[in-house]
Parts: sequence; C-alpha cells; structure tokens
Amino acid sequence: MTVPLRINFKLVWTLLASLLLLAVLYHLINPFASSNQLDKLRYLGVSAGRMMDRHMQFYEGYGQVPMFERALHNFLFGPEAVVEQEAIQVYREVLQHLGNATDDAEHAAQLNIKSRLLVTIAERRSRAELAAALKLLTTDPEEDVIASAIRYAYLDADAKNFSTEIHTGANLLPLGWSADRLRYRIALKTGNDLLANILIQRLEKRGHDHRLFVRWMMLTVGAIILLGLYLVLRPRVLHTISPWHRGILDSPWPFIDGYAVAVTAALAGLIISLLLHILPDNPYFTPSFLTSWSTLFASLPMLWLMHRYLLKPRGLTWRRAFGLRRPEDGWRHFVTTTFALLALDWIGVLLIGWGTWQLGLGSHWSEGMQERLVFGPQQTVWFSAINIVVWAAIFEEIGFRGLFYTSLRHRLPPTTAIAISALLFAALHLYSVAGFLSVFWSGLILAYAYERYHSLLPGMMIHAAGNLLSLGPVLLFYR
Repeated sequence: MTVPLRINFKLVWTLLASLLLLAVLYHLINPFASSNQLDKLRYLGVSAGRMMDRHMQFYEGYGQVPMFERALHNFLFGPEAVVEQEAIQVYREVLQHLGNATDDAEHAAQLNIKSRLLVTIAERRSRAELAAALKLLTTDPEEDVIASAIRYAYLDADAKNFSTEIHTGANLLPLGWSADRLRYRIALKTGNDLLANILIQRLEKRGHDHRLFVRWMMLTVGAIILLGLYLVLRPRVLHTISPWHRGILDSPWPFIDGYAVAVTAALAGLIISLLLHILPDNPYFTPSFLTSWSTLFASLPMLWLMHRYLLKPRGLTWRRAFGLRRPEDGWRHFVTTTFALLALDWIGVLLIGWGTWQLGLGSHWSEGMQERLVFGPQQTVWFSAINIVVWAAIFEEIGFRGLFYTSLRHRLPPTTAIAISALLFAALHLYSVAGFLSVFWSGLILAYAYERYHSLLPGMMIHAAGNLLSLGPVLLFYR
C-alpha cells in the first residue's frame, strides 16, 4: 500500500518566496557590482556645490564668534582649515567622477564645480596654487571669461584692467558663497564700496544664520539628552514593571509562521515600491502622492498578512498584541520612559558618528544630501517628511520589532534576538560603516524597548525623533 505524498504548501511557498526575495535584493544591492557613492546623486554638480558652499558660508564673520563656540565647532566639524580642505577634496572628487563631459548637463556640472573649486582655492590657498588650478578653465568661451574674472580678482595687480568680460564671467558663477566672494573681491578692486559692503553683509548674515541653527540644534539635543539621563538615573523610570501587559511576547507565534509572513510581506513590499517609483509622469522633484508615501503603501501587504495569519488565528488585536494602547498606569510613565531611552539612543549615535569620523571612517558626504528635500518644492518636502518621520517610524517598528523580533523570540533568548534583529535592521539600511553602526545601535535600543515594555509605542516615538533629527540639517541648513 503506497502512502500518498503530502506537500506542505506553506513550506514550499516560503522557500519560493525566500528565493525570489533574495533575487530581488541581489538585483537591488549586488555586493559584487562596482558602485560609486556619487552615482546615487542625480544632480551631482549642483548637490556638491550646494553642500560645500554652505560649509564655507558657515565661517563668514567668524571673527566675532566666542571662543567656547569655536571650540564646539572644532569638536563637531574640525578646524576651519579641515572644512576648507574637505570642500576642495569634494570638488576634485566630483570633477574626477564626471570625467569628460558627454552632454550639456554634465558640462554644466563640471563648470559649476570648477568655478567653486577655483574660488575656494583663491580664498583659502596661495596665489601659486590658484595660478596652477586656473588651467582647469581652458576648454570653451564660458570657462575663459570665468577664468578672466577670477584672475582679475585674485592675481591681477592692476585694477584698471576691469572689462565687460570680467563682469560677465563673475555673473556666470552659480549663486552662493563662491559667487558672492568673487563679486566682493571684484567690487573691492574696482572701488565699488557700496556693492562690497552689501555683499560682505550678506555673507556674514548667512554665516550667522547657519551658526545660529547649529547652536539651537545642539542646545535642543543637549537638553533632551540631559533630561533623558536624569530620568535614566531615577529608579522608578527604567526599572519598574512594564505598564503594558499580556502582549504577544508572552507567547510568541512559531518562528516558521513569522518567517513565512516576513518574506512574503518583504517581497510584496519591494515589488510595490519598485512599481511606484517607475510610474509614468513621475517627475524627480515632484513625485506623485503614491511615490512620496511609498513606505505606507508598500507596508499594506505586511499589515494584512500579519492580521490574517498571525493575529486573527490567536484572537489578538493590534492594540493588545503590540501594546498600541494607553499604558495601564497612565501616560506619564510612557513619556518618561521614552525620553530616557531616546537619550541613550542619541548618545550612542553621536558618539559613534564622532568616533568613526576621528578614525577616518565617517559617512561619505553624499549620504547627507537628499536632493528632493533640498531642491524640491514645498509639496515634495511635506510628503517626504511625513513619509520619513511618521510612516517609516510606524511601519519599520511593526516590521522589524513587531514581526521579525517577535518571531525570533519564539526560539531565542532576548539578548540574542535583540542583537540579530538590530543587525538585520542596520544591514538593510545600506549605509556606510558609520551609518551601519549608528543604525545598529538604534536597533538595539528599539528592540530592548519592545522587549522590556511589551509595546511598540516607545520605539515608534524614538524612531520618529531620530528620523526628525536627521531631517533637520537637510531642511534647515542645506535647503
């Protein structure tokens, strides 16, 4: 008598979905393919110019800055000379990457970067270095007139040699620190004191505004950290019984069930995200509503799958399973707990960022440039900010902690499960060494918060605050 063959369709589908997911991930993040950080920027010349121009503007009117504030800037960014050297290195890196211009856009980007590079060298380096660097501008009439303007402003000993060609060359520079500096030098040389005063006042005001932003940001971060540390040291904050009880962590679903849902949800989410980003009539700086909130729409299959196969069969609601409800002893403990864990998260992230920078392992400059947020219209900024601060915080916590971490807890002790979930969380963010370590640390804090309090609410708030912190410089400094 033959025994009929029984096929475990859930296991077969899980294996198939795993293979498909690996194939999609390999296509998106092929570790063996040659890649360059600069390829991530669509408008390389403009982006590099904007970022380095703002760094140079930061030091305008710097003679009036108090010594203690200078010490803080040196600690955070390095001495002024280091920032100047970084700007020159970035410009040379971009020029090398662009190589020979093959179309008008690349040629414009090269001209943009060459102009900024030469003015930076002229302002901060020797006349001999500038004379040698001017050989970069030798290929067409536009470059010739810009070279004439720079040569007149910084090298020509005779102020009477001013001409319309020099005026035209100065006006061809892209707006920003470099253009204002060049025009200021020309105004001084031609005796136009009124224009020179207007330009230097504008430069110093921008420098003051940039330093004011850094000052308020550091004061805000410092105040939150100090408040959080004070709460950490109070015995009734992190060491009391969790105000959320009877969550899914008390009896996690089997690992294979969670894994099956996780790979299916990840595969469906990736496909939706890819489809949304290739929609027709979807301009780069004004993407559609669907594309701007891709995190929300790509997470919908995960929510349905978790409800259908993990929560409903166990008679659980979202609120009960993941502590998405009012704490049993009120909101006060939730607020104090969140501030305490947020302080630990930010302290670790700041120390990792500073330490890797000191070791020469800091993030590449292009990692901090989000072109849509810097150059896009207000509509793009608002949609993107909501996607980053709200939707990413909610659905990444549900996915990484609520789904993946809970699945691990069925078979692993908390410490091991926290470490593995944080490792996956960091690996999928595709950042540099500094970024990887920072996200890994945050993943540890977020998983600990969920394990300790049986609620995703503290993690969601910490996650949102961290994303908002990273968004601040982009919108308030570079935009």
